This record gives sequence, C-alpha cells and structure tokens, in this order.
Amino acid sequence: MKRFLTFVLCTLSLCTFAQTYVWKGGYPMVTDPDSITFVRPDMGPRVDTIKGASFPTYDLRYLTKDYAGRPIWQSARLILTSEQEQTKHIGKMALYNHYTIARLDECPTAGKFDLQAGAMSAGFAVVAADYEGFGETGDRWQAYCYGEANARASIDALLAAREWLVAQGYTLSDTLITYGYSQGGQTTIAALKLSQTEYKGRVHFMKTIAGAGPYDLTLTYKKFLQWKRLAQPVVLPMNIITANELEHLELNYKNVFKEPLATNVKSWILSKRFDTDEMSPLIGHDSLQYFMQPAYMDSTSAEVQYVLQHVQKQDITQGWTPDPNTDVLLVHSLKDDIVPSDNTVAMHRFFLDNGVTKARIDTTSLTGTHTASGTSFLFTIAKELQGF
Repeated sequence: MKRFLTFVLCTLSLCTFAQTYVWKGGYPMVTDPDSITFVRPDMGPRVDTIKGASFPTYDLRYLTKDYAGRPIWQSARLILTSEQEQTKHIGKMALYNHYTIARLDECPTAGKFDLQAGAMSAGFAVVAADYEGFGETGDRWQAYCYGEANARASIDALLAAREWLVAQGYTLSDTLITYGYSQGGQTTIAALKLSQTEYKGRVHFMKTIAGAGPYDLTLTYKKFLQWKRLAQPVVLPMNIITANELEHLELNYKNVFKEPLATNVKSWILSKRFDTDEMSPLIGHDSLQYFMQPAYMDSTSAEVQYVLQHVQKQDITQGWTPDPNTDVLLVHSLKDDIVPSDNTVAMHRFFLDNGVTKARIDTTSLTGTHTASGTSFLFTIAKELQGF
C-alpha cells in the first residue's frame, strides 16, 4: 500500500504544519473542510520523454473547491526539468491553463501535452490542473468556461505543487507566471483576478499571457448568433449544456437543439467520449441553423436571455479592480473563427480603464484561424519568456 505525505500550506513562503486527518477509502479526508492545500503524489516520480528530452513528472491530488464552492479532490500534473530535479531548486515556475477539451483522455494527467512546451523551453517548471470534470473529477460534467472555478483549481494546484516540492527538499523562488489559450486564456485572466483578490498575498504573477479567451460569454454567445456558423460547432452547445447541468436550468435539450444532436447530448457530449473535432461530423454542420432551435438563435428571445443571465456571471471584463502594476499580454487573431476577438479588445479596454499601463494587446502576431493560431501562440510564449 502506498504511503502519502499530507501538509497544510500557510502562505506562499511555504511554511508547513501537520494537520489532523482521517483515512477513508484510501484518501486523507480533511477535518477542516475549508482547507484547500492537502496534497499527495498520485503515482510518484517518473520520467517522461517529450520531443526527445527527459522531464521528471508528478501527478498530484489536492483539495480544492468545485464551481459551487464545495470541497473536492482534484488532480494536476507537475513537470520539472532534469536540472531542477538534480539541484533541488526551482528558479521559475509557470501555471499553465489548458484550452477546451471534451474527451476524458485529453486532460494533463492523462498525458495531454501541448502548450506546456512554451514555458518548458524557457526553463520553467510547469503546473497544469485538470479542471473540474477531468482527472480526479472525471465522473462530473466539466465546468466549461467557468473561468473562476477553473482558475481556483489551477491556483490551488500551483500552491499544492509548491508545498509538496518544499516538503521534498526543494528551494523555490517567487518567480511565477501564468498563461493559457482559448478557454485557457479565460482561465488565465480569471487566475490573475483571483491572485489579486482571494489569493492576494499568497500568489503574485510577474507576467500573465492570455491568448484568445472568451472573457465575456454574453458577448461571445451574441457574436456566435451574428456569425451563424462556427468552425467547432460543439462549443456553443457545450456552453448551454454547462449552464443547464451546473445551474440546474431544467432545459429540455430537444427544445434547444435539433436532431441528431438533440437526442445524443448524453452519448456525444456528456459522455466525454469524443474530442471537439470528432464531434463536428456527428453534429453534421457548422451552420447553427442546422443544429440549434430557432428560439436559441435569437439574441432577444426569452430563451436566450434565460441562458445569458447565468453565463454572464462568468464575465471577467468587469466587476474587479486589477493591480495597476499588472504585467499582462493579451493575444488574439482577428481571423479567429471560434472565439470572437471582441473579447480581447474588451478585456484590454478594461485593463486600460483601470490604469493598468503594462497591459498590452497583440492582434497581429497570430494571423490564422483559432486552431492554427493556437500553434503560433506557442512561439509567442517561448519568445516572451526567454531571458525571464
């Protein structure tokens, strides 16, 4: 039977103290439900070979909170460099927030590796949380585009990883950055928000880089209806399904979607058997009129307003006051065919309106569609972090 260490974190200076706990079903169950910093290695250390290079990786399970604020166990992956493991020193660390996924085996602890490489190429240790609905919480529907919930899972993963590293004898610097693309871009800005509000004094990101995020879901939904088609048609249904499943809107999917999607929401989407690209031929068309009922294609309808009153809670282009010294770069292609670039323009305006003079916007270096620009974003990350 594996033995696991359990700690409680006091601040980012990473003082550790023992905490009383009980074992139940192989898991340490906290006596204090508000504690969010228990951590245990899942499979222990192993070495992954990524693009010909070897990296020590660890899968962590830690306590965080779900979208409704209830304590849950979640999972995350920590990737180090060989030098960091040998020297027992982490000079710089990145919190990577992954983009939209739909299939269970796409999460970080399932081995999904992509934009982590951007920070790794610059010598950063990388932490990547699975988000609610994947990994340890794979039996739940995902909190898709619930920026604050996913950001909390990410920041708690970061704190848990740093706590565990200190317990293993590592020394850590305070050099922290965060980044992500698409849904990960939204999570990145939400993580920045939480670091300056709920986690103030515990987490400080020296640089934040967010690409093509849906920062305002109301704006995004309405833009979808203007476009009338989507390169990845499933993203609109996933937004509605998330609101319905998590907020208990009691929507009848046959009133929302047309066939064959209407009767296959569970087997195609909620099952998490297919990725977003695999669902496109199942849905059968990229034009909304072929899979959405008319009432949900009218931005003024009562049906759309009912959904929007719930998704607008995830709007991070308002409702908080960023630190004026925040160093944030927002990147978006004007040719994006999945996440409207209006999101990034609105997010940048918000930072400027709040006196964030280091807020930058880049709408020229990414010139392709959403998916193609995601690959280019990798080079943006590597460039921004070189010499950091």
